[in-house]
Amino acid sequence: MKRFYPDHFPVVPNEACWEDFRVLDVDGKRGQGVLVLRDFSQGSVLFRMNGTLTTEMTLHSLQMAPGLHLDDPYFAGKVLHSCEPNSWLDVETRIYFATRDIVAGELLTMDYDETEDILFRAFQCCCGSTRCRGTVGGKLMKKAAPKRRRQKTQVVVTPTELPAQLYAAIMAERQNYAAAEVFAGSAI
Repeated sequence: MKRFYPDHFPVVPNEACWEDFRVLDVDGKRGQGVLVLRDFSQGSVLFRMNGTLTTEMTLHSLQMAPGLHLDDPYFAGKVLHSCEPNSWLDVETRIYFATRDIVAGELLTMDYDETEDILFRAFQCCCGSTRCRGTVGGKLMKKAAPKRRRQKTQVVVTPTELPAQLYAAIMAERQNYAAAEVFAGSAI
């Protein structure tokens, strides 16, 4: 059996093999990816990840636990990202499963945000899925919500148009908002 891994790596059960996959150059934006050579049904075991266990995060490593990564620049590190992937990695067993039926000729994909707390390098996603999240950076990366400033609308209210208690409440609320904006503006 022709292997993706160097001979000094131990052979693991369900290791990826040349009969099922190829690593190829996809394009200039995505780099290398894994091409599927035969059909797999949903739930099928695709392969078991191999590699070097390390505390260092690399471009081709996958997080097994906080501070622990499995570096695999030969095969699993070439599986591309998709926000709607066709595979899923069980990090405890290091086994990739088909999340749906996969047909020969597809590129193998996974959701990097499912395994990584923080990616080695965040990137703008180009997966094309209708569920695309845009930026991929890991589970802990928080997308900053755009700050929306409340439109200030000047409302003129006179005591003759409203009962006195309601007018007093509106004026007190305006003073509280004005004081809060002055305080917020002085914050560092």
